[in-house]
Amino acid sequence: MIYNKNSLPKETIVSNPKMEIEGMSWAVFWEDEGLPTPSLNLTRAFVYVIHYRTFLIVGNKNETGNYGPKYFNKLMFKLAKVYFPDWIGFNKGRCSYNPELGNRVLRIQKVAEWKLNKMFDNE
Repeated sequence: MIYNKNSLPKETIVSNPKMEIEGMSWAVFWEDEGLPTPSLNLTRAFVYVIHYRTFLIVGNKNETGNYGPKYFNKLMFKLAKVYFPDWIGFNKGRCSYNPELGNRVLRIQKVAEWKLNKMFDNE
């Protein structure tokens, strides 16, 4: 992370950024956050950050498990805040419990899980 310090966007130019799901960690991110970046190392490190942030948004309703131990995800979240304090992904609205947004996240995760299961069922 240190090599990419302060390299992520601090504000958005997108009026209604699309929420996306990251691979098999089921973590969500917004298209205007600068993820994935050309630096694979930075993107992989942020899987833990956005997974913990997803947990914060959803609260304890998240049934999809953890990508790494929860304490490690929280540690990476705090570390990222040191190196990217002004990152748009740390805006309060994207890092706080929100029942409406949390339910949306859970629906997105269910659809992603359904698509994954369908893919395996077709094999």
